Amino acid sequence: MTEANALPCPEVSVDADLLQRARSFAARLEVGGELREEGGRGAHLLGGEEFVGHRPYRAGEDLRRLDWSLLARLGQPFVKVTRREAGEEWAVLLDTSASMGVGPPGKLQRAAEVAGALAVLGAARGARVRIISSGGAELFLTGGRAGGELLAFLNGLRAEESRGMRGLVERAGRFRGASRVFLVGDLLDLEPREALGLVRRGRSLAAVGLLAPLEFEPGQLGRVEWWDPEEEQRLVLNVATESLEEYERCLNAHVDGWRDAAARHRAAFGCFDTRSPFEEVLRGILGG
Repeated sequence: MTEANALPCPEVSVDADLLQRARSFAARLEVGGELREEGGRGAHLLGGEEFVGHRPYRAGEDLRRLDWSLLARLGQPFVKVTRREAGEEWAVLLDTSASMGVGPPGKLQRAAEVAGALAVLGAARGARVRIISSGGAELFLTGGRAGGELLAFLNGLRAEESRGMRGLVERAGRFRGASRVFLVGDLLDLEPREALGLVRRGRSLAAVGLLAPLEFEPGQLGRVEWWDPEEEQRLVLNVATESLEEYERCLNAHVDGWRDAAARHRAAFGCFDTRSPFEEVLRGILGG
């Protein structure tokens, strides 16, 4: 790729502030208690919990957490207290293909922040966390550690590969033991049915779609020179109002297709502008 065709936002830059923000976010989730359900399923996305006791009910909590037998006996509301199981494995699949270099804000930058925050959250819950990039780089975190090694891994990522999320999903054997799978990328190269084949008993799936502002609102009419980062080809297009309307229709259909399919499979899905901080993205798929 020549300098003229260089991607606008191919690199990642994160520092210790990311870890601190992620730890604060994880702490807020823990204080908030149960996370909201996704897709109508009966188990929470970060569930897998062991009963350890009771505490008094707090106004506004989910009534499904009440111990109704205890209420009948004592006449006072108590909820069941659980301890999340440690030792589970999380797999975070991260798209680092050339299309993730679009921005600003860069898609890979925000995707790396989301992946890093998930690693911190998983480590805080005692999980083993594996981050796998479509470019082949991989990081496996154990023992509740998510620090300098994680930052070095994220800062070493670059949007430049031709294979994206589809290639990761096709290599599901690399994370066969994972009970939580997170897809983080633009999801433009992947049909919902391909990803949702990962859902099985004992495993939850969450898909995070990240698009740059110019992908949500191209907004330019007339002669446009466009560089395809995946095929490394320059195209000259004459963009008319009808073209923009068709693009918007296709994008909406793509997002709606993901949302509907995820709901049917009791998976979590969200599509976000890269201007959204990672906390907002994670709240969108995890709740809290």
